[in-house]
Amino acid sequence: MITIDQNQIKPIHPFAARMAPEIAFNALDGLLRNATILDPMAGSGTVLKTISSLGYQGIGFDIDPLSVLMTRAWTMTINEKGFLRKVRNIIIRSKSLNPISIQLPWIDNDANTTDFISFWFAKNQIEDLRRLSFFLNQDQSKYTSLLKVMFSKLIIAKNRGASLAADVSHSRPHRVREENDFDVFYEYEKACIRIVKTMNTNPSLGKIKVLLGDARKLKLQDESIDSIITSPPYLNAIDYMRGHKLSLVWLGYKIDELSFIRGASVGAEKAPNENADLSMAKKFTAGIDKLGNLPKRKINMIYRYSLDMNDIIRESKRVLKKGHKATFVIGNTFQNRVFIKNTSIVSAVADFYGLELISSKQREIPQNKRYLPPPTRSETSTFKNRMRTEVVMTFLKN
Repeated sequence: MITIDQNQIKPIHPFAARMAPEIAFNALDGLLRNATILDPMAGSGTVLKTISSLGYQGIGFDIDPLSVLMTRAWTMTINEKGFLRKVRNIIIRSKSLNPISIQLPWIDNDANTTDFISFWFAKNQIEDLRRLSFFLNQDQSKYTSLLKVMFSKLIIAKNRGASLAADVSHSRPHRVREENDFDVFYEYEKACIRIVKTMNTNPSLGKIKVLLGDARKLKLQDESIDSIITSPPYLNAIDYMRGHKLSLVWLGYKIDELSFIRGASVGAEKAPNENADLSMAKKFTAGIDKLGNLPKRKINMIYRYSLDMNDIIRESKRVLKKGHKATFVIGNTFQNRVFIKNTSIVSAVADFYGLELISSKQREIPQNKRYLPPPTRSETSTFKNRMRTEVVMTFLKN
């Protein structure tokens, strides 16, 4: 078993629910160093950063553009002098720009995106963010992802950030102020200086490739992957895009595009598509007690989740080599006080595709860790009733 010091894996950007690094470390046990590891739902990038720090090569996908940027940035190698020279050049050029002369078409030509920004940001920050955004969206250097992630970090903050909101880092943004004295350029340079030390403390050694893509339809060859390690979004637990869109609107995305991604995400509170095979959904959810006690809207949401897991596991089996393992971290949840055993859905789907469950270990989700939003004082809070434990399930492709 590989030992781990969790402090070695330091995130570079807030993320509402990061996988615990030791899960990824433990899943590497027995793999050769030339193995190719896939995380089809990269999220914060913990899996790929973990394997890269040990010299493994990996591939990652996510439909959330910010997750892709985070993972690319976290797994890159960085030259301190070269990166900071780039940062200072961008700041100097940005400050010299007249905000009136800047054109950001995805914002300026879209009323919904303009209105969104006007609500969540104050005038002074809008002007400075426009300046930085103008250059960052033109940048084509090897540091593009990291430059954009540091920009995003100014906005995805818990309390004090470039927006008028609080709790953005936990994907629960709510507007708490009318004015803001946040110094965008000063904070951006400070964040970039700090990140150099974090990146160089635990450098990436293995080659990592991260792409915008859907785990339900992987663009990979059959049996090309040695191991899969991933944590699918938990059913109805965290709405990542709710927070992420505050920074993505500055990085080339219209608000309607982000709303579409949000609705297409695994775990979204939506019913299956009209042409979905509900007989399969009912088969995979048969192990959930009292499912019929839920409102129809909730049942349909769980049906959709089961069909998403069907697509994810089908694709995982297709790309995984024979005799190799796939590790999924699955969270069980509550809906209207009905226990939703998502692990039974995953087990049923995996069994349907001939994957053998060889290990299932339950772990309490640390309430005092930043993997999740901090617990509220109320013992009956909605969030605590939704998600308390996670199960690390390992399957073998015979």
